Amino acid sequence: THSKQNTQTKMKSISYILSFLFLSSTLSLVAFARSFTSENPIFLPTTSYDDDNIVLPEVYDQNGDPLRIGERYIIKNPLPGGGSVYWHKIGNVECPNAVLQHVSVPGFLGEGTPVMFVRKSDYGDVVRVMTVVHIKFFVETTRFCAKEAVWKVNDEGLVVTGGNVGNENDIFKIMQTDSVIPGRKNVYKLLHCPSHLGCKNIGGNFKNGYPHLTTVDYDKDFIPFVFIKV
Repeated sequence: THSKQNTQTKMKSISYILSFLFLSSTLSLVAFARSFTSENPIFLPTTSYDDDNIVLPEVYDQNGDPLRIGERYIIKNPLPGGGSVYWHKIGNVECPNAVLQHVSVPGFLGEGTPVMFVRKSDYGDVVRVMTVVHIKFFVETTRFCAKEAVWKVNDEGLVVTGGNVGNENDIFKIMQTDSVIPGRKNVYKLLHCPSHLGCKNIGGNFKNGYPHLTTVDYDKDFIPFVFIKV
């Protein structure tokens, strides 16, 4: 009994240490992002493709090429200590269900999982800022789990998978920022934009021992992202 209690105590201590390290890292990343971001980030409103007088800018990857529907990309936080977004299984479930971010904390270093941007529309294959997209992990898996790869946001504000392409509550948009990060160009942020509700920035939070992507309320607490073609 004493041995079991000691083991549980050690595991709790390790969890507290990891949480502290991630929180410290996250606060440093946020402070760094704010230091290179103006007080008035660029905001481009949504528009209709039926309006021929408005052409929204294209979203670019790190090669300087436009993002395209159906192509594969790694989503990466370019700040020091940040990492790539990946798909992970949490709990007793058949398929991966969590959208996490690698960070410079022991146990959370690794490669990202490629994603595709998809949509049910005929607006061309180029992704433009502040236009509707669904985000789907692209990885070899079972046919059933492949259907569970679309991003959504749950009731806790965590970005998870299990969404549906075409569902108006599983909509994401990409917004340009004027963040200046040495050695990086074409820096953006992600927003969750469910139908009939305002958009929320995507940030990060260490919850239940994992570095999740989450929606955030404060406009400056977003994670900057770049897109790397694979």
